[in-house]
Amino acid sequence: MPTQSVLPAARPAPARPRPPATLVLATLDEDDLRDDATYKALGFYDLALAGRTVKGAEFVQCRFNRADLTGTALAGSILTDCLIEGTSLAEVRADQSVMHRVTVRESRLSGLHWLDGTLHDVTVRDCRAERSVFRGAHLHGVVFTGTDLTCADFTGADLSGAAFVDCDLSGARFDFATAAGARLEGCALDGIGGAAGLGGATIATGDPVGLSRVLAAALDITLEGA
Repeated sequence: MPTQSVLPAARPAPARPRPPATLVLATLDEDDLRDDATYKALGFYDLALAGRTVKGAEFVQCRFNRADLTGTALAGSILTDCLIEGTSLAEVRADQSVMHRVTVRESRLSGLHWLDGTLHDVTVRDCRAERSVFRGAHLHGVVFTGTDLTCADFTGADLSGAAFVDCDLSGARFDFATAAGARLEGCALDGIGGAAGLGGATIATGDPVGLSRVLAAALDITLEGA
């Protein structure tokens, strides 16, 4: 009797943010960012929150729409069940912070620093995240789709629960990363560094020859034709 192949189970999609029963619009007078403050079921719409320095803030079931947090420091902060759309998190430094059930869409994450933090059930779609830094971060149930991650830094990150779909990872670094179980599908990988850190990952591509050349260059391997 012929042996029937068993296909691997599909990776479950990240859990979606749980919406609040009601949402109150935030104001700068009442809801500006402060140390150790908790913000629950607030809509940060069109608010200028750039350049703040905050520690230990917690955001629960909040919505960020067209908000500007450029250059803000959010060390040790926690975002749970949040939706972020059309918002700037460029140059935000959120070391040792947590995202749990968060969706980020069409936002600017250029130069975002999420060092030694955690992303759990996070979707990042159609964002600009070039030069973003996820050194030592733990990514579980995380999917990046259609996102510019050129020159991103995943050094020492746990990517075993991450998927990258149709992303530009050109020039990204993966030194000492843990990637067993990670999936990269239709991604640009030209000029990546630390390719050995992708060991154990699944890379789906329509151009396996081109991929072999990219990985050979990253590993300083010379390919010769027969």
